[in-house]
Amino acid sequence: MGIKELMGLTDAEVAKPLPKPTIWSRPFWEGTKQGKLLLKKCNDCGTIDHPPYLYCTNCMSEKSQWIEASGKGTLYAYAINVFGVPFPFWDDMPYVVAMIDLEEGPRMISNIVECDHDKLKNGMRLEVVFEKINDDITLPKWRPAR
Repeated sequence: MGIKELMGLTDAEVAKPLPKPTIWSRPFWEGTKQGKLLLKKCNDCGTIDHPPYLYCTNCMSEKSQWIEASGKGTLYAYAINVFGVPFPFWDDMPYVVAMIDLEEGPRMISNIVECDHDKLKNGMRLEVVFEKINDDITLPKWRPAR
């Protein structure tokens, strides 16, 4: 029995928050739907930003392009959530929130999946996987590299 049934809550009360793509992040979210991890790269200085911003965070240029990332990264830090989370995430516990250093340079916050929590170790190699939430949103998540 899930939290919804236990507490007599409505679907809306236990709905997980979803990303709301903006005009400058829409290509990232379109990429995830295709199983691609896209990053925004500045045409003027080469800085790769994540999350994507309207302008380059290094030189403020508005000239950029989208590049496909390798989908590889390194676990920088993590937390295993076992209590004290909002209702929508109760049925997922325990779950891992992590900071992943991408090979391309930026750091991403996401979840680690398909991994025994006892085997998590900072510095371990990871690879991206994608979880389709609905027709509009597919989330990038991470698992130990194979």
